[in-house]
Amino acid sequence: MSYASANRLGEQLFKYAPIGMAVVVPAQGTVLGGNKAFSRLFGCSDQELTGVPFKHLEGLGAIDLNEVSRQVKQHQPPGYIQQVTFTSGNGSSVSRRLIWSLLEEQEGLEEEALVCCVEDTVLQPHSQEKDIESEELFALITKNGQDLITMSSAEGILHYVSPSADSLLGYTPSEMIGRPRISFYHPEDAREMEEPGKLYSERDIFIRRIRHKEGHYLWFETSFQVIRDQSGQVQSVLAIGRNITKRMNDEQTLAKAQQIAQVGSWRWDLVKGSLAYSAEMRRIYDNVMPPEEKDPASLMQLVLEEDKEQLQTAVERAVGGINDTVTYRIQLLNGDIRTIRAQWEVSRTEDGRPFEMIGMVQDITDRVAIEQQLMESERKYRLITENSQDFISLSTLEDHAYLYCSPACYNLIGYRPEELEGTNPYDYLHPEDVESFRRHIEACRASHENRQPVPTVTYRFIHKDGRHIWFEANSKVVTEDNGRMLEIISIARDITERKAIEFKLKESEQRYRSLFEYNPSAVYSMNMEGDYLTANANLEKLTGYTLDELVGMYFGPIVAEKDLERTLYHFNLAKEGKPQSYDLTILHKDGYPVEINTVNIPIIVDDEVVGVYGITNDITERTRYIEQIERLSREHRLLLNTVSEGIVGLDNEGKVVFVNPAGASMLGYEALAMIGIPCNRLIRETREDGGYYTVQESPVLQAVRAGILYSKKDAVFWKRDETSFFADYQVTPIWDKGERKGAVFVFRDVTDEKEIISAKESAERADQAKSQFLAMMSHELRTPMNGIVGMIDLLQTTELDEEQRSFTDILKESSDALLHILNEILDFSKIETGKMTLASEPIHLQALLGGVIELFSARAKEKGIYLRGLLLEPEQIPDIVIGDAVRLRQVLVNLISNAVKFTDQGGVTVTLEAEPDACERRTALTFKVKDTGIGIPYERQNQLFQLFSQLHPALNRKYGGTGLGLAICRKLVELMGGTIGVESEAGAGSTFYFTVPCECFVEEEEASEPNGEQSRLG
Repeated sequence: MSYASANRLGEQLFKYAPIGMAVVVPAQGTVLGGNKAFSRLFGCSDQELTGVPFKHLEGLGAIDLNEVSRQVKQHQPPGYIQQVTFTSGNGSSVSRRLIWSLLEEQEGLEEEALVCCVEDTVLQPHSQEKDIESEELFALITKNGQDLITMSSAEGILHYVSPSADSLLGYTPSEMIGRPRISFYHPEDAREMEEPGKLYSERDIFIRRIRHKEGHYLWFETSFQVIRDQSGQVQSVLAIGRNITKRMNDEQTLAKAQQIAQVGSWRWDLVKGSLAYSAEMRRIYDNVMPPEEKDPASLMQLVLEEDKEQLQTAVERAVGGINDTVTYRIQLLNGDIRTIRAQWEVSRTEDGRPFEMIGMVQDITDRVAIEQQLMESERKYRLITENSQDFISLSTLEDHAYLYCSPACYNLIGYRPEELEGTNPYDYLHPEDVESFRRHIEACRASHENRQPVPTVTYRFIHKDGRHIWFEANSKVVTEDNGRMLEIISIARDITERKAIEFKLKESEQRYRSLFEYNPSAVYSMNMEGDYLTANANLEKLTGYTLDELVGMYFGPIVAEKDLERTLYHFNLAKEGKPQSYDLTILHKDGYPVEINTVNIPIIVDDEVVGVYGITNDITERTRYIEQIERLSREHRLLLNTVSEGIVGLDNEGKVVFVNPAGASMLGYEALAMIGIPCNRLIRETREDGGYYTVQESPVLQAVRAGILYSKKDAVFWKRDETSFFADYQVTPIWDKGERKGAVFVFRDVTDEKEIISAKESAERADQAKSQFLAMMSHELRTPMNGIVGMIDLLQTTELDEEQRSFTDILKESSDALLHILNEILDFSKIETGKMTLASEPIHLQALLGGVIELFSARAKEKGIYLRGLLLEPEQIPDIVIGDAVRLRQVLVNLISNAVKFTDQGGVTVTLEAEPDACERRTALTFKVKDTGIGIPYERQNQLFQLFSQLHPALNRKYGGTGLGLAICRKLVELMGGTIGVESEAGAGSTFYFTVPCECFVEEEEASEPNGEQSRLG
């Protein structure tokens, strides 16, 4: 039986013994505790006994406890016995025997204690009365005790179960009696109980788990008493079990805590010479040690050789009674090396001899590794601090005096570390920054308590040479392990350059804010979807919406419907990075229109457009004014543009407000370039002596400013090109409702009208001569060319070899091309001189279109491409129209010829559609020639209809042409009152189209029109 088991059994015997027993401390004169039998003798409970003075017990007040203690020591063992007799409260005489002995096991007691056994000797009850008292005592123990008492057969069948089973396990005794004990245990413990000698034992105390009725398990420590018959056979087994669940949980928790902390414990009984190791300690040592051993031999065999001597020395000191701590290393069987820290305390007897050591071991391998890492980190930290470009400092907590300064301080502020150490940073700070730096330090101290982050601080440090260096610093309090604040560490970075940039940025922001907030225009920004992001107050006034309503709103609902498409067009161009300026109408929140001018500017960030700025001005008044001017302009434009006199409108200061083309031309300026310019800079008049009038002397300017009528003849004016002319002029003031608005300056060039007329006639004769020359030359050249063409045709009818026929083919093609060029030059000359006249005759459209297609069918077939014609919605196309069939055919021939020439794959489609007029007597014919040829780049399409324009020299060499064909087509189409255009994409073909208006030809009997949406030609 173990010491703990024996101790618990003694506790049960003490508690339930029929004789009264108590523990008394003589020095204090008090009862430390007693069992139930002792408390019944003195009429109280066992709880009430604890701490009661011994002399207060009935009949025991005269006993001298010091004398009793002396007698016990003299008669130990067997102890000291004394008899006391006294009269009880009811008048009866009571005699009691007290047996005193010394309490040997006094763990936890600092003073000597005695055990007092009391027997009441007044009455000598009969044996039957004793049996009754014993039964009552047993019933009291089994009913109210916290132990589980059972009686079972040798096979483990329960015959008796104490009533405490109900409170302990939830079972009534009747539910357990008759069932095997093993059926109530945990399955693992039940399997162990089936082994021989494990169901019960007279020697061992078992710790096992018993199932509660609710399903959970409780730990019980059970001891057994075997009852045998006269022959020595086991008759029954008495078992007493104590609920130790809490203790087991505590032990498991302790073991788990030791495992987590990697702490093991050991106990060395120096008297018995035995070492006991905890489970965690054996796990740390890889379970190479037994739970108990006589000496630390197995422990020492794992210690590294270089650490054995110091450990052996420490052990010898411990055996000598010295408390100590030692760190050593062990090598496990798998080769791992662990670092162990051991600590112990020695217990001594009263005479000072060591009898026991209790100690602990802790695996500090990880901590040692961390410490090594910390040492390495400290080395790296020193390298960082010594080589960092930041100013790192360590200062005191009280006055913030420098304790350490990194070497970077010399390059940053001109002081060496030894110059700064011991000084106060406030001595070097700019006076305006001292208070903010002080608040920063106080915030560092407070952050240690409130755990709030400390914001950075910026301040100016006065360099040794007197200039200011901007720093941005982070600071933190350095503390001990117990949390006590020690010092303050700061890391400061030079931000002088950044501050300069921030100042410029702030200045720029302030300028932008001033431009934004104080701008008389409405200024705002929008995202890429057109939603307002920001706006100044002027946009509120302009639209009637509040800023809260505007922010996040799309601009579309504000724009008038007539301007929405145009506004979106300009907004999308701004999104592409192209600034836009345009006028539009918006709708005020109250419903009335507002005329505005808007400038859209792309917001570009990192070469990417992220939004659009808008600057808007109310131009309602200006628009009305312009409308008035435009109305006047429309009324007088014909007059101003047709008169030969120069007319210049001037304001009251003499600045040009308007000028007619004749006036601008006579002065040598563009009309628009003169607007807003003072008249004295444009109308330069010569005095009679040949000098120029000054600004003050100018008769025109004086008349304008005075508001008087003034006229003059034969004045000498100078043009922009420094040539002069004679002019008659008159200055007339303009009055509007009694208010002078300016003046009108009218002048006429009278230099030599006959000379001008003569020059004009000479120019006209020259132009006529040019046209006649071109017509004559083309006619004269055409006559020999016809002869050349005729002779080539005759030559081709003769017998020729292959080479000669090849030469004649080349001659034929070249002469045809030359003749074509002559025809084009003649046509263009006629158009230029206005001699080109259009015929008005019936045109059979299908025959015309079919004939042109037939003309090029052979060429298309030779190239392996298709050529077809289509009538779109033929029911709307008249059979016959009135027009010039020759010129219409000429345009079609030119367009189809080009399409066939530039198409090598696919083909050419010619379509005709008509759009009848409302009067049904006129129609608009649209011809389209669509090919799948080389196509035309977009940037070159504007050159197609210009004279002598060719897209690329390489194309000219490959396909030929003069560049007159499309120019003549455009002239002919425009002469017929139509328009011509092209749609093309490089490499994807082209579509040339032209539309000409025609009159429908009406007969008495109209031919029936073909049915269907389209009719095929060719």
